[in-house]
Amino acid sequence: MFYACQPSQPVLTEEYLKADAEYRAELTNGRNYYLKLVGLHPLVFGTNFFGVSDVNNIQLTGEGVPSTIGAIEFSDEGIWFTASDSISVRLAKNDSAVSRWVYAFDTTFNSPLLKYNNLEWQVIKRAEEYFLRVKDQNSELAKNFKGFEVYPLQSAYVVVADYQPFEEAQIETVNTQLGTEQQLEFVGALSFEWENDQYELTVGAEGFLAVGDQTNDDTTYGGGRYMYVPIPAEAGPVIVDFNRLYNPPCVYSKYTTCPLPPAQNLLPIKLEAGEKQLRL
Repeated sequence: MFYACQPSQPVLTEEYLKADAEYRAELTNGRNYYLKLVGLHPLVFGTNFFGVSDVNNIQLTGEGVPSTIGAIEFSDEGIWFTASDSISVRLAKNDSAVSRWVYAFDTTFNSPLLKYNNLEWQVIKRAEEYFLRVKDQNSELAKNFKGFEVYPLQSAYVVVADYQPFEEAQIETVNTQLGTEQQLEFVGALSFEWENDQYELTVGAEGFLAVGDQTNDDTTYGGGRYMYVPIPAEAGPVIVDFNRLYNPPCVYSKYTTCPLPPAQNLLPIKLEAGEKQLRL
C-alpha cells in the first residue's frame, strides 16, 4: 500500500521550524568527535609502536606528542596496548590510569578511548581490518568548522512512506569510501510515491538510511547522504523528511570509514533537500 506524498497538515509550522533548528544543533554537536580526528592507521600483525618519532611503525604529528606513546600488540591471542615508561595514559571515560589495556569492542566494532594530554586514540574494526584512530582535542578543524550549506526547507520533501519490516533482519555487505567493505543490518523497506512514481528504500537498524540521488557529485556529496527515520515495531505509515538528509563524516574528515548507500537506495531522482557539500 502506498500513501499520499505529503502529510495532511502543513509541515513548515513554527513548531516544525523550531524542531529543525534543534536538529541542526544536534548535528553540530555530534560532529565534534569526527572533526577532532587526526589519524587513521592500519594495524599490522605484531607490534605497532606509535608516537612522533620516525622510528615508530605509526608516526603521529602535533605539539606535545611523545616520542613513543606506547605499543599496540596484535596477535592471535588478541589486541592490547602497553604504555611506554614515564607516559601517563588514562581511560578517557573516567580518567583512570592505564599502563596496559586489553582491547574489546562494542556493537559498532569500536574500542574505548585512551588518552594522553589532548591526544585520544582507539582501535576500530572494519570488515576484517583493524585501524588505530587518533583524535586531538585541540583540533584546528573542530575550532574552525561552521557547517554546510543547506537547501531551503520544503514541505514537498516530507513524504509518508509505507514501512514493511522484514521477517528477519538482513545483513548486507556494502562498500565504504576507503575501498573497504562493511556489513550493515537492514530491518525493512520504505515505499513512497514521488511525482506519480513509486520508489523503495531499505532501512537499517534504528531507522538508519543511507541514500543516493541525482544531486550527488553535483551539489551534494558523491557518496550519498544519511538520515534517520522513526520506524514502528510493525508495518505502517512512516514520515520520511528528506530535509533532514545530512553529510556523512567522511565529507569533513578523511579519517572515517563511511558506508556507501546500498545499490537499492540509489534513487533516480533529485533530492534537493538537506545538506549540500559546500561548507559555510
